[in-house]
Amino acid sequence: MRADPQISNRMEEGTKRRALLVFLVIAFVVALVAIFWPNHRERTQIELYLRQGTRQGAILLKRDIDQLSPEGQDPGPAVQHLGSLGLSCAAPATNSGEWACVMRRPGDSRQMITIEANIRVERGLVVETSTRISEAPR
Repeated sequence: MRADPQISNRMEEGTKRRALLVFLVIAFVVALVAIFWPNHRERTQIELYLRQGTRQGAILLKRDIDQLSPEGQDPGPAVQHLGSLGLSCAAPATNSGEWACVMRRPGDSRQMITIEANIRVERGLVVETSTRISEAPR
């Protein structure tokens, strides 16, 4: 005996509807979990500077460098901090010159972010600091 084709089509239509309903429910649940699930990853210090924007982030980085190695002091603590942030630092050739620290990393919206910090020293002591954060197309 063969099944009536009309009954077979109705069963397929009902099955398709149920499958679509199950798919939509699963997609909705996944979307809710993605939106409301907390992100427990802590932000790094460099991410905190970058979230402030290029101008304000550079000001905050300079403030931290100046607190770690104030004018007239050893540049070591500031250079160590910059290294821990991921910046690559090049020392001056003598005890007078400039520590040049730089980091390049991809940013949002297809931009390349460059973070620069310079610590000018005279006779091994900090004379001046400067920082800059810039974005450029990749």
